[in-house]
Amino acid sequence: MLQGDEVIHCLHPLVKEFVRGVLGDDWTHGYPHVQRVLRLSLEIAVRMNLGVDLNVLECVALLHDVKRVLGEPHAYFSAVVASGLLRSLGISERVIGIVENAILYHSYSYASTHGIQPTSEEAKVFSDADKLDALGLIGFVRVFLYDQEHGIGFKESVRHFHEK
Repeated sequence: MLQGDEVIHCLHPLVKEFVRGVLGDDWTHGYPHVQRVLRLSLEIAVRMNLGVDLNVLECVALLHDVKRVLGEPHAYFSAVVASGLLRSLGISERVIGIVENAILYHSYSYASTHGIQPTSEEAKVFSDADKLDALGLIGFVRVFLYDQEHGIGFKESVRHFHEK
C-alpha cells in the first residue's frame, strides 16, 4: 500500500481528461478500452482479495496506452510519458517504478522481446485484465477493427489469435 507522499494523483479529473483527449473514443484502444480494463483490474483485485493498491491499478490503466498513437513499441512510449507525468506530480520513484514496470509488462510483445518480468502484483493483475479485454466477442471485434484500420489482412488477424 502507498503511504503519505506516495499517494497517486491519477484520480485527478485533469489526468483523466488528458488521457481521454489523447486516446479519444476509439473503441479498440481508446478511452473505452481504458475504462474496460480498469473495471476488470479492480474486479480481479477485489474478488481475489490480493491486497494490491487500487490507486496504482487506476494509474496504470489510465496511462498504459497513452502513447499508442506513436506506434510501436507503444508500451515503452507510454511508460516514458507516464514516468514523466508522475514525476511532475511529485510521485515517489518507488511508485513510478511500479507503474512503469506494469505498463511495460502489459504488452505481451514488448515484455517477451525485452525479457520484462512483473515486479508487483499490480503488474500481474493489470496484465491479466488487459488480456481479458482481448478475449471473447469484444476481443474478436477489437482485433478485426484495429487490423482493418491499419491495413492488416485477414490471415494476419487470425494469426494474432494464435500468437496471443
